[in-house]
Amino acid sequence: MREQLFHLAQLNQDRRRVRIHVVPRGVGAYAGLDGPFVLATLPGLVDVGYLDNRLRGQVVERTAEVAALREQWEAILAAALTLQQSTELIPEVAKSWT
Repeated sequence: MREQLFHLAQLNQDRRRVRIHVVPRGVGAYAGLDGPFVLATLPGLVDVGYLDNRLRGQVVERTAEVAALREQWEAILAAALTLQQSTELIPEVAKSWT
Protein backbone atom coordinates (compact mmCIF):
# COMPACT_ATOMS: atom_id res chain seq x y z
CA MET A 1 0.00 0.00 0.00
CA ARG A 2 2.83 2.36 0.85
CA GLU A 3 4.41 2.13 -2.61
CA GLN A 4 1.01 2.51 -4.27
CA LEU A 5 0.41 5.75 -2.37
CA PHE A 6 3.82 7.09 -3.39
CA HIS A 7 2.97 6.20 -6.99
CA LEU A 8 -0.36 8.06 -6.77
CA ALA A 9 1.39 11.11 -5.35
CA GLN A 10 3.87 10.99 -8.23
CA LEU A 11 1.00 10.90 -10.73
CA ASN A 12 -0.40 14.06 -9.16
CA GLN A 13 3.00 15.77 -9.28
CA ASP A 14 3.51 14.84 -12.94
CA ARG A 15 0.20 16.60 -13.77
CA ARG A 16 -0.74 13.97 -16.28
CA ARG A 17 -4.32 13.22 -17.19
CA VAL A 18 -4.88 11.75 -13.74
CA ARG A 19 -5.78 14.06 -10.86
CA ILE A 20 -6.34 12.64 -7.41
CA HIS A 21 -8.22 14.66 -4.82
CA VAL A 22 -8.53 13.42 -1.25
CA VAL A 23 -11.84 13.86 0.54
CA PRO A 24 -11.05 14.28 4.25
CA ARG A 25 -12.69 11.84 6.67
CA GLY A 26 -14.20 14.73 8.63
CA VAL A 27 -16.40 15.73 5.67
CA GLY A 28 -18.87 12.97 6.50
CA ALA A 29 -21.47 12.01 3.90
CA TYR A 30 -20.77 13.52 0.48
CA ALA A 31 -21.80 13.03 -3.16
CA GLY A 32 -19.03 10.52 -3.91
CA LEU A 33 -20.46 7.83 -1.68
CA ASP A 34 -22.97 6.80 -4.36
CA GLY A 35 -20.26 4.78 -6.09
CA PRO A 36 -17.63 5.09 -8.78
CA PHE A 37 -18.17 6.75 -12.14
CA VAL A 38 -16.12 8.09 -15.00
CA LEU A 39 -16.70 11.16 -17.16
CA ALA A 40 -15.00 11.17 -20.55
CA THR A 41 -14.93 13.32 -23.64
CA LEU A 42 -14.68 11.18 -26.75
CA PRO A 43 -13.36 12.26 -30.15
CA GLY A 44 -15.81 14.70 -31.65
CA LEU A 45 -16.25 16.29 -28.21
CA VAL A 46 -19.00 13.88 -27.19
CA ASP A 47 -19.31 13.60 -23.40
CA VAL A 48 -20.24 10.24 -21.89
CA GLY A 49 -20.35 8.74 -18.44
CA TYR A 50 -19.72 5.28 -17.13
CA LEU A 51 -21.25 3.96 -13.91
CA ASP A 52 -19.96 0.87 -12.18
CA ASN A 53 -21.67 -1.20 -9.53
CA ARG A 54 -21.62 -4.73 -8.11
CA LEU A 55 -23.74 -6.18 -10.90
CA ARG A 56 -22.73 -4.40 -14.10
CA GLY A 57 -21.33 -1.31 -15.75
CA GLN A 58 -23.50 1.19 -17.58
CA VAL A 59 -22.60 3.71 -20.26
CA VAL A 60 -24.52 6.99 -19.92
CA GLU A 61 -24.94 9.07 -23.07
CA ARG A 62 -28.06 11.19 -22.54
CA THR A 63 -27.14 14.84 -22.16
CA ALA A 64 -29.19 15.31 -18.98
CA GLU A 65 -27.67 12.23 -17.33
CA VAL A 66 -24.11 13.24 -18.22
CA ALA A 67 -24.88 16.72 -16.85
CA ALA A 68 -26.11 15.14 -13.59
CA LEU A 69 -22.83 13.21 -13.30
CA ARG A 70 -20.88 16.40 -13.98
CA GLU A 71 -22.82 18.15 -11.17
CA GLN A 72 -22.04 15.24 -8.87
CA TRP A 73 -18.35 15.52 -9.76
CA GLU A 74 -18.40 19.25 -8.96
CA ALA A 75 -20.01 18.47 -5.58
CA ILE A 76 -17.28 15.91 -4.85
CA LEU A 77 -14.55 18.42 -5.74
CA ALA A 78 -16.19 20.97 -3.44
CA ALA A 79 -15.80 18.53 -0.53
CA ALA A 80 -12.25 17.48 -1.46
CA LEU A 81 -8.88 18.98 -0.69
CA THR A 82 -7.24 20.97 -3.47
CA LEU A 83 -4.93 19.14 -5.84
CA GLN A 84 -1.90 20.65 -4.08
CA GLN A 85 -3.18 19.70 -0.61
CA SER A 86 -3.96 16.18 -1.78
CA THR A 87 -0.54 15.84 -3.42
CA GLU A 88 1.13 16.83 -0.15
CA LEU A 89 -1.08 14.62 2.04
CA ILE A 90 -0.74 11.35 0.10
CA PRO A 91 3.02 10.85 0.73
CA GLU A 92 2.57 11.86 4.38
CA VAL A 93 0.04 9.07 4.79
CA ALA A 94 2.32 6.69 2.86
CA LYS A 95 5.16 7.41 5.30
CA SER A 96 2.95 6.29 8.17
CA TRP A 97 2.62 2.80 6.62
CA THR A 98 5.43 0.40 7.40
